[in-house]
Amino acid sequence: MKESPRTATNAPLRRRVVGSWTIVAAVFGLMVSVQYHDVALGGAAIWSALPDVSSVSARLAAVDNVNQALRRRESGVMRNILALQSDALRRGGATALVERQLHAARVLAGTVALTGPGVVVTISDGRMSGPDLAQFLTHDWDLRSVVNELFVAGADAVSINSARITAQTGVYCIGPVVRVGNMRLGPPFVIRAIGDSSVLAAALNLPGGVLDALRGANRGLHVTRPQQKRRIRVPAYEPALFAQTGEALP
Repeated sequence: MKESPRTATNAPLRRRVVGSWTIVAAVFGLMVSVQYHDVALGGAAIWSALPDVSSVSARLAAVDNVNQALRRRESGVMRNILALQSDALRRGGATALVERQLHAARVLAGTVALTGPGVVVTISDGRMSGPDLAQFLTHDWDLRSVVNELFVAGADAVSINSARITAQTGVYCIGPVVRVGNMRLGPPFVIRAIGDSSVLAAALNLPGGVLDALRGANRGLHVTRPQQKRRIRVPAYEPALFAQTGEALP
């Protein structure tokens, strides 16, 4: 049986169409395969680049344990040194004179904790009553004005929360917190000063003084009156290795 001329003419066309679609399907399949391979490898690379959270946490805990052990060891060594210094002072003589001079130098440097009479002032942020949030926050210059007034009035030692103020201590804002030395502090800011409590309180309570200026700045800051204490403690300066967030002392 012979093919019709029309059927014979369409046969090569059908073969070309089938061949073209075969090539298109093969190329499309190859593209899908390559894309899947790249996505799979890319995902694996991304996940492999992410740190192992449990491993990082374990290393961080180990470093923290080492730091705590070093801190306990440092505290023990300091207790031994203080015991030897006290013994030298009891014996008197030239060694006692040198020890008194060293102790005075340590007080000036802020490397020893002090206990004695003094005053306590607490400053807290105001309640926001306008669009400018920064206006109602306690800023670094607020704290510096109080600290400077206390040292001018004769304070022997000053601290903000658990951060000792020394000649090298910077007080400046970092966003919503205040950095004091190596510590990042937040409100309430408890300022302690050791010295003649009556003189320190009188200096802070001067009409138009630093505390009056803070209260009258229309910022809503909560500023307590200076509380005279017979016995307060100002901590020693802590280096960066041991400095933490600086919680307020009880």
